Amino acid sequence: MDSEKSKKPSIPSSWRSMVGPDMYRSLLEGHGEIEVQRQEVIWELRTEETVFVERLSSIVSLFIIPLRVHATKTWIAGVPLEIAKVLDWLEDIVNLHTEIRDMLQSSQTPECPLAGVPQAEDRGGARVAFALRSFVPRLEIYQPYLVKLSNVSEMLRRLVKDSESDFGEFVRIQEKTLERRVSFANMLLEPAERVATYPDLFRVSVSLDYLSFD
Repeated sequence: MDSEKSKKPSIPSSWRSMVGPDMYRSLLEGHGEIEVQRQEVIWELRTEETVFVERLSSIVSLFIIPLRVHATKTWIAGVPLEIAKVLDWLEDIVNLHTEIRDMLQSSQTPECPLAGVPQAEDRGGARVAFALRSFVPRLEIYQPYLVKLSNVSEMLRRLVKDSESDFGEFVRIQEKTLERRVSFANMLLEPAERVATYPDLFRVSVSLDYLSFD
């Protein structure tokens, strides 16, 4: 696991560091400060989504796939129904954010740093902001997850403490394999914390869109 971790490519800390000083100066002169600010906002979101999907994917691999009949979405016997429902919704959330991450990662590259738009006159950031807004209606998949999250988190904590629970024993074993010391119940809170940051990020993106047309 440590060797795999060491092989992960480091993510540049900012869009500016990704493009390099010479390219940054050229893009700033050619597209202006507002476009550069927007690219940094897109880069921040891209980086956060990449980390977020990576963390959620660890839940899928450790706590969802092992509890399903091989190559199906059918849960094995012994998985509490309420927990199974929440994990199904969580997988839908992971799939949505994976799409968002993939869109953002393909939008900014060293070869095409202005949000993947080759035409100099196009507003790359504006186009990505439009794509992001198209995902907003699909965030409704969070609703049932958030409604049940508190009760399921409490159920998980209770089962983990129960030495007679086979499901609790499974969770305890899987938690020990995590690189970071965090409980499964607390990991399930991360999507709620993540989605709460979206309004501010989208608000900044929209504000920059308006400024670019002044």
